Amino acid sequence: MQFYSEKTMRYLIQCGHKQFLPYLKVLCTNRYCTEVKPETKSNPTLWRKPWAHKEGEWFSMFRLFAPEKGGSLEVIRILQNNINFSPQAIQKWIKKTKREASILDMKYIPERHDILGSNLAAAHFLVHRGAAIRFVGSTEWIKRQGDEYDLPNKYNPDYLVEAIDILDMKLYYEGFQNMTNLSSLQWLSLQNCVEVDDWFLDKISCEYQSSLEYLDIGNCVQVSHRGISALYRMSKLRTLKVHNIANSQMFQLACLMLEDIHPQLNIEGVTYLDSENQSV
Repeated sequence: MQFYSEKTMRYLIQCGHKQFLPYLKVLCTNRYCTEVKPETKSNPTLWRKPWAHKEGEWFSMFRLFAPEKGGSLEVIRILQNNINFSPQAIQKWIKKTKREASILDMKYIPERHDILGSNLAAAHFLVHRGAAIRFVGSTEWIKRQGDEYDLPNKYNPDYLVEAIDILDMKLYYEGFQNMTNLSSLQWLSLQNCVEVDDWFLDKISCEYQSSLEYLDIGNCVQVSHRGISALYRMSKLRTLKVHNIANSQMFQLACLMLEDIHPQLNIEGVTYLDSENQSV
């Protein structure tokens, strides 16, 4: 009897060479059990029951709190990890929870912008959270007095935001979406806003590159030379305040390069190496 390779045998079978079939010995193995277990014959959906409802399973008085559709993955992950109840861990958890709640409170609401327009929607968003704004053609700063403030509650094209002062408001990057499409914004103060970082400045330079003339980022300690370099897009910027921020050589170099790109720009709050040598 002539022996053929597996590939040849498959080809011969596919071509219909029936004379080779008696010589084939196919080993059949049952890889999957198709036999129905005795306990599931009368109730074929027994496997769908939660473990707490199956007979013979261990359970305690906490069975009453067992979820019907299985536990949450987040709960399972927490239970599998060691829970730290130290005061430092609790304080960290409280701080994280408050931050997440603040970010959620700054969620972008499309309906608010559809009803009020971009300028009045941004004004309501900022003033309600403690900031102050000023409209084009007005010298009055509008800010909240207690829980009340005077702003229109419907769209009016005459109200265009010209200036924003964050004051005591804690503005996060996620909330910046509520401040878009402000084509008349010329003055912006983010002083003491510790959440402002390089990513925030990059977003500002993209959004207000054709209108902003004044920017104050004093005491924004998370800003580095990378954030200063991102301001190269702002061709109309005249004044930039960077008090009490990193004063490294890279930061000084970024400020010098920014002033070189925009000769009309005046950067306040940075001390260059030449000025230090002259004072000595």
